[in-house]
Amino acid sequence: MRTVQRVQVVVGVSVVLAGWAVSAGLSRTLVLVVALPTVGAVWILVLLQHGYLLGRGWAHRRRRRGSRSHREAWAPAADVRRPIDYPNVIPRPTNNEPVDHQGRFRATGVRLAVLPLLAVLCLTIQTVFFEHGGALGLGFVLAECLLLGSLVWTVWTEQQPSRPWVTSRVRAELFRREMFLLIAGVGPYLGRTDQEAERIRDTRTGLLAGASPTALDDFAHLADRDANGAESHWQDEVWRRAGETEADAHSDLGERMRTYLDYRIRRQRLFMELAVEKCEGTEGVFGKVAKGVVLGAIAVAVSYAVLLGMGQDGYEPSARAAVIAVLAAGLPPLCNSVLAVQNLLGAQRLAVSYYETRQELLGHENTLRRLLGEPQGPELAVSFRVLVVRTESTLTEELRRWRIAVAKPEFDAGL
Repeated sequence: MRTVQRVQVVVGVSVVLAGWAVSAGLSRTLVLVVALPTVGAVWILVLLQHGYLLGRGWAHRRRRRGSRSHREAWAPAADVRRPIDYPNVIPRPTNNEPVDHQGRFRATGVRLAVLPLLAVLCLTIQTVFFEHGGALGLGFVLAECLLLGSLVWTVWTEQQPSRPWVTSRVRAELFRREMFLLIAGVGPYLGRTDQEAERIRDTRTGLLAGASPTALDDFAHLADRDANGAESHWQDEVWRRAGETEADAHSDLGERMRTYLDYRIRRQRLFMELAVEKCEGTEGVFGKVAKGVVLGAIAVAVSYAVLLGMGQDGYEPSARAAVIAVLAAGLPPLCNSVLAVQNLLGAQRLAVSYYETRQELLGHENTLRRLLGEPQGPELAVSFRVLVVRTESTLTEELRRWRIAVAKPEFDAGL
């Protein structure tokens, strides 16, 4: 439905622009002619905003088709119990309609990255083709003012632009973590009865649902904190209370271990593997585009220098020289726009983080497979709980690195 709405918006604005251009050309009305470049600039901004979101949806569907074999290989066996089937485990609360915070943030960032390029092109076109003024020349100057004003206004007014996206993902990951802490019986659920675990679950999920970004940071700690601020790490508590919790070892321990292996470790490792492929592909594309733009800028600059050297005094510059002049002025800011989008996506930094996490998860997976081959007993329950805390520590650290990579106090914009 959203895809259809975005297409309708793009088509509608395109029709308005076409009608405006035809009206301006036929009537030669001063207002229509002056406003034509501004209307065209607005059309480009709308096209960038909705075009990015459409392309993002298409790329997501394409990756889903390409990763079908990987996801099918991950699919757990039919006899592995699902997390939702365990006592006290409830599904993560969801809003009535999911919001694509990541898409909104990046679409705005892409638009801001292109605004300086459009402003330079408007000024260059006015200088090269409408040097002596005129209605259309005035329109390009006004369009430049509109673009720069939009750039400054967006940067000033949209502080902490990535916060909704970061908060949404952190909250979702912590809800997911809570489910597996409950299944393994570690952290706040260590040594608790089913009734106690249910009360603790309700309290923690209620706090998590309305937690602020600062509260989410505190919630992510794998430790209990007393009134004096001292922390007791969950892994230390497992070892310290090993004798007390021997009687609390679940009778279905092996089943819980297989669930944790398939639905937590292997599933997260699959996500990291696919994310690495996506980030490396994105970084490779932008690297090639940036190099191509730089080479193109050099070629155009050399061509423009040759044309200027061949010119004669007293003659107006040719149309070919004028077009090359516009390209020579536009390609350097285009390269800056590409680099700005590349920095916005942060694919290289994220790929490194995902790769490190995937390698750590592989080690945890191998350890858990070894534990599955050992006889059940209190020592196995303790070893499993320790491994769960270590695995959750790995995933929480990845979440922290991800937040550092994507969080921005304000949008970056260069002029």
